[in-house]
Amino acid sequence: MQPAENAQKLQSVISDDLFPEVQHISDVKQVIEEMTGLSQNLREPQIKALLLLKKMGENTYLHPDGNPYKGIYDYITIKGKTHVANPDFYLDTIEALIPKPPKPVILAEKGMKK
Repeated sequence: MQPAENAQKLQSVISDDLFPEVQHISDVKQVIEEMTGLSQNLREPQIKALLLLKKMGENTYLHPDGNPYKGIYDYITIKGKTHVANPDFYLDTIEALIPKPPKPVILAEKGMKK
């Protein structure tokens, strides 16, 4: 067997797609929509502040008409995360969806020095 044949077989195995390629813009849109809720993780101090707001709103003595902080709590946990997300998050996601060409495999002849 020739080294060129070995290289061609190795190259065909390496270039085989392990993951499905994104072919349509709708696929990219679907991935971005799925990632939207994960765009900005809340840190521990933020979660503690949210829990405090929730607990304060449950105090019926201070707030007999209901929780006045519910709007703030809902905004931070649902929409606020995406409004403050770094645009690089979405750009990196799109870049990861673009298929990259495989790198060619170069085999050296026997007896060749580096």
